[in-house]
Amino acid sequence: MNLRRLSSAAFLSLAMAAPASAELRQVRLNAQGLDCASCARAMSNAVKKIDGVESVELLAEKSSVEIRLRADNRVTLERIRREMRAFGFQTTDAEITAKGTLIEQDGKPVFDLLNGSVLELAGKPPSSPAGVVEMTGTSKFDEQTGERVTVKRIGPNPSSLVPDPESRILNPYL
Repeated sequence: MNLRRLSSAAFLSLAMAAPASAELRQVRLNAQGLDCASCARAMSNAVKKIDGVESVELLAEKSSVEIRLRADNRVTLERIRREMRAFGFQTTDAEITAKGTLIEQDGKPVFDLLNGSVLELAGKPPSSPAGVVEMTGTSKFDEQTGERVTVKRIGPNPSSLVPDPESRILNPYL
């Protein structure tokens, strides 16, 4: 076995042995009242302090807040909404990107974030790939039914894609 094949085999075994992480990755919430600059800054600073938040960008012209989250976070959409409400901002729809698995819970389709929380889906997606996948969708909050996500796209988790073993991009010395 030559060095190139050995290195490729070692990389593949490490990639397969790594635990699958899942979580919310990005949230864009529509929020009313962002025209009050000092209020919005105070809310933004509070959201940034949530463990797992990487960055918060206020988009006043679009009346929205874009939140990027670190890998392996335990942040929930409900936690973000609660923090924003504490500063007087009412949130509406949220565009989300998340990693997790599609499962059924109590006969309903949910997206399991594998961190102790799930997102209830508005309906079963037409395609339901197995394993950890990336999902984008729109989450709507309703007082009676709670948070429900309408799936826009679901596909393979980009970080789980294994590179071509013949590729020299990872190790140009092979």
